[in-house]
Amino acid sequence: MISVIRHFSDETPVTVSELAQRILSLMGSDLQPEIRNEATNEIRYQYLSAAKARRVLGWKPLFTLDEGLKCAIKWYEEFFAYERSS
Repeated sequence: MISVIRHFSDETPVTVSELAQRILSLMGSDLQPEIRNEATNEIRYQYLSAAKARRVLGWKPLFTLDEGLKCAIKWYEEFFAYERSS
């Protein structure tokens, strides 16, 4: 199966911790990330901008973040199931 994934943002800031929790929740996992706060010189706040895509292409998001994560999780599950069966 070949799939094309386009990465734009709905421009809602989400922390790495929040994103990890969403992924774990959508996967039904009870794992908990270990946050060490040991990194230095990290960019404090950042998020993707889709302003140019909206302006030039008339783009708008078709999926919520959670819907996109569900699609990505499904793709990885299918990919690794195929790899294990090969």
